[in-house]
Amino acid sequence: MTRRNILENWLKCGECGTEFDLNKNKSGCPLCGFGKNYLIKNVEKLSKDNSDISFYTNYTSIPPIMELNRANIDADKESEVWGSWLMFNDFFAPKLICRVLAWKLHEEESETILLSSLMSSVIKTIETTGLSNMKGFPNLHKDNKGDRLVNHFLRTFTKMGLTIVKPLNTDVRDIWTEDWNTIQVSLSQKGLEFAKIKNPIFDEQNTIQVLNEEEKKWMITYLKEIDVIGYKEYSVLKEVYNFLKNGNNGNRDLWNWFKNNEKFRNYILERSKRAREDPEVFEKQLTNYSRSFSTAKISLLRELGLVKNKRNDYTIMGEFN
Repeated sequence: MTRRNILENWLKCGECGTEFDLNKNKSGCPLCGFGKNYLIKNVEKLSKDNSDISFYTNYTSIPPIMELNRANIDADKESEVWGSWLMFNDFFAPKLICRVLAWKLHEEESETILLSSLMSSVIKTIETTGLSNMKGFPNLHKDNKGDRLVNHFLRTFTKMGLTIVKPLNTDVRDIWTEDWNTIQVSLSQKGLEFAKIKNPIFDEQNTIQVLNEEEKKWMITYLKEIDVIGYKEYSVLKEVYNFLKNGNNGNRDLWNWFKNNEKFRNYILERSKRAREDPEVFEKQLTNYSRSFSTAKISLLRELGLVKNKRNDYTIMGEFN
């Protein structure tokens, strides 16, 4: 990255390839306008050739009120140490899943739908709205089924009690390796609460992936609730936030903080026989985990509006209460 990229905030347009400074062009690309009225622009562009466009873009809108069940929180050894897994770095993609899921439950007047049906509609929605250009959403040329959406985002929201996933058959060891036609999905009442809060991207055609104030307050409050049960995402994010607030950076400083933290070191040793037997393997795993978790937690803090939403800038933007 050049000095110009660091001092400014240069991006490459996902539509026409033009490089521009986002600090000076808040609404998007100055050449083709990509990013301005994001969803509306893509809907208008695609609607000429796709008569079903409004059907899928409706899934991005605020879902209706429904009576749904509560869900259990999966507070296991992993979440007690790390909070959410290292590949969970975004709230927007799983929120879209929740919205699509809510609308499909409403349309089908059912308590559950098949995971295959849900993901078909999620992928079509992402395709028709152009959301694949945003962080957290899949590149549909490389992942046209949404495997990462399921295995990282839906799976994490399920552990957090925001979605509910169950197999059709009872004799299943690992539900996440099953055929999607044999998996039932539902939304919890808490998941619907989060889905219904207005969102900057889906409802206001913004281009900046930072939750609004209501979403931020809701999510932090919920993370505090499940933290008591043992799902420690709030605790880990708060530790990272305090570390940055004390003047440390989110690169090597934070990597070393993770590497030197006893509870993280112990977790790796407990789960990896190779790490226990070979110090070099242990060191390599520590390095990989520390960098991956650093990146993920920083990303979540940016979306919560607590750390500046700019690459290599770790300025604290608000209080984490």
